[in-house]
Amino acid sequence: MRRPALHVALAVCLVLAGCSLLGSDPVREAEAVDRLDSVRDRAQTVESYQYDLSFDVSTTASGDRVSGTGTGTVNVTTRRAVTNVTVDGATTRTYLDNRTAYTQCRTTMPTGFWGEEEIPSERNWTEATPLGRQLALLSTGDLYHNGTETVDGHETVYLTGSPSKDALDAYSDGTSASPVFGGPNVDSVTVDFWVDAATNRPVQSEVRVVVSGDGETAMATVTTRYRDYGDRVRVTVPADARADAFSGGCPG
Repeated sequence: MRRPALHVALAVCLVLAGCSLLGSDPVREAEAVDRLDSVRDRAQTVESYQYDLSFDVSTTASGDRVSGTGTGTVNVTTRRAVTNVTVDGATTRTYLDNRTAYTQCRTTMPTGFWGEEEIPSERNWTEATPLGRQLALLSTGDLYHNGTETVDGHETVYLTGSPSKDALDAYSDGTSASPVFGGPNVDSVTVDFWVDAATNRPVQSEVRVVVSGDGETAMATVTTRYRDYGDRVRVTVPADARADAFSGGCPG
């Protein structure tokens, strides 16, 4: 049964972070909270960054497997971003222009069609980008400080979070991903986050999701590596993405 696995893949790709279902009294270690506050303060000064991602989704009963890779560029100053995600040899591109997202339609649609969606007005713009969204999610739920590790040549501080159910609900309401969270049950999500010990810039994150439903369990892992902070980058939305895009996202 491939459907639960695809649900998880869609959720991970959309959120690029996650949150597990927690009780009313999360554990938030003081050292981890202080470090996260410093990272968020530093993120306020970021003008641009790029990232690479990889993900893998598998199911236990049917043995289905989906894997993919991606790259992205975010220009915070101009409020534009682009992400390319490749799954099963097919690449889908998504542009973000201020509060409007344009996504290439893959399912049931011929090549060249685009879907258009608006970011909810109550959401901060940066939370539509991988870095901003993960920092927002880690501000709720459990948060632990796991010491230091060397990642890609950087001495990093290693944090682990299990953000709250409210954070999950905030990213499922009013988006085309609602069926993901209204279908199979999200059993657990864990976010590992490595930040440069000296600069407080995020270096890498890893999100692990477990979803179950209809007698199937799907597990997904997405890894994001952040790089090239402050580089001069330009993101241009192509004219065909804007022209006659489907309002409300891709159909099907």
